[in-house]
Parts: sequence; C-alpha cells; structure tokens
Amino acid sequence: MQEIRFYHEYDDYGYFSNYWVAPITVEEKVWPSSEHYYQSCKSLDPDFRERIRTAATPDDAKNLGNSEECVYRTDWDTYKDTAMRIAIKAKFSQHEDLKALLLASDDAVLIEASDRDYYWGCGADGSGKSMLGKLLMELRSEFRD
Repeated sequence: MQEIRFYHEYDDYGYFSNYWVAPITVEEKVWPSSEHYYQSCKSLDPDFRERIRTAATPDDAKNLGNSEECVYRTDWDTYKDTAMRIAIKAKFSQHEDLKALLLASDDAVLIEASDRDYYWGCGADGSGKSMLGKLLMELRSEFRD
C-alpha cells in the first residue's frame, strides 16, 4: 500500500500540514490556518483564544497554545480529536484545491512524519498513532461518500 508522509508545510505534501496557511472560517471567525484554530481550542478563555487566532504564524499559535499562559480546558484530552476534525474539515471543505489534493491521494496511507509527536505523528521510531493522518483519511472517505 502506498504511503504519503508529510510534515513541513514547505515539503512535498505540505498541504496536509496544519502549518499550511489556508484561512478557515469557524465559529464565525477567520483563522489564518487550521493550526491557529486547533491551538485556540485548548483554552476556553475568549481573550486567550483571540491571541492565538491573531498570532502571526502557525508556529506562534502553537507556541501560545503550548505556553504556561494557556489554561487548558478540563476535557482537552477527550476533546482534542474533535477540535482537529473541525479544523481539517473546514480547511479541506473551504478550499476546493486542497479537497481535490486530498481526494487525489486515493487510498494512500497518510502519515504525519513527526519524529517528536507520538500522538498526531508517527514518532521517531514509527510507533506513534499518526492521528492526524488517520483523521485526514477519515475525512477523505467522508468526502467520497
């Protein structure tokens, strides 16, 4: 089975990365990238979420979301997959070109090739869950149906 590995937004298949700058509209606001939206979901504080939304880059948004300033919502461990589903569905449904690229991946296994992230990515040794890839494949199937 074919595998598509992605990680950096500037590499091949970078459009699968949450760092790919493709504005999305969610909750009646425009978010510069899916990473901005996802990171903002960690907090229920509207002011802090706005700081993340208006961060200059996806990396800045991630740094805020991972900072000590961010007071995580109590249900984050169970909500994070939902937040990611919302983010990527908005990204790929609001940008027809990206949706076409996702569909063009056919039945390839999508893998976020992060060597540090064992949840969203595959991790350094390949034992990670690669949940971002799994959610993208789930979305690809949903678009086909």
